[in-house]
Amino acid sequence: MSEYFYFDVELKFAREPDQLLSIYVKASVEQSLLKVFGEIGGQTVVDLLKFDAQRRRIILRVPKNFYVKLRAALTLIGEFQGVPCHFLVRKATPLLLTLVETHLQF
Repeated sequence: MSEYFYFDVELKFAREPDQLLSIYVKASVEQSLLKVFGEIGGQTVVDLLKFDAQRRRIILRVPKNFYVKLRAALTLIGEFQGVPCHFLVRKATPLLLTLVETHLQF
């Protein structure tokens, strides 16, 4: 079994944010972790493996023992750069290969 969990996340916005850059998206996730679990409880390595600004999709990786914390932090993100939003977890899996998209999903 993998020591990581992978998340396929879709970003939904009420309106277009000012700058949709990978560094700001990752910072938003890390900020939510700190806000919800505190400085020690929210401290983990969150890897942003893929960022697709056009489709508003990201793939995140965290250690498997942080699955629940990341899931909660993503659920509680309600604003990005002052724009109401939510992060929709489309799929979470311990196997990265299961996130590979087929031609039917394009």
